[in-house]
Amino acid sequence: METTERKPGAVRSIADVAAMTGLAAMTILVFATVVLRYGFNISFRWSDELARYLFIYVVFLGIAIAYRHGDHVVIEIGTLLLPERLRRLLAIPIHVIVGLLMLVLGVTGLWVTFGKLGWALTSGLQIPRAYMYAALPIGVFFLLIEIVIRVCQSLRRLREAA
Repeated sequence: METTERKPGAVRSIADVAAMTGLAAMTILVFATVVLRYGFNISFRWSDELARYLFIYVVFLGIAIAYRHGDHVVIEIGTLLLPERLRRLLAIPIHVIVGLLMLVLGVTGLWVTFGKLGWALTSGLQIPRAYMYAALPIGVFFLLIEIVIRVCQSLRRLREAA
């Protein structure tokens, strides 16, 4: 699977920085929680929940980052048998279909986030669950940006090859 050659723009960098910051914060939080719990017998009931939510955000942001680098699992056995031009041509509808599926997933995520379920409070942090559920539409937003960029690049490569 091809990757994006250029450096990420400002919007794409937000996903990178947010994912790295979330991963660092989650690591520090889990380490501090373990040290406090087993070293000093001090426990905060919100720390596990916050670490879980950070993990969810890192995963959904990481989906877009992995898509940008072509790191998702791809079954290429059928396309490897095709000529290069046809393979490049086939990549466009594949990206479009993935984008449409992600759009449906993102809209559903928005519906859950801002629906009745999103306003119930979490047990540890006592914040609306919408903050946790928002990870899905946010991740999909960044993934759709990567998909649009990938489709545009594929179209440009087709025009250059013709």
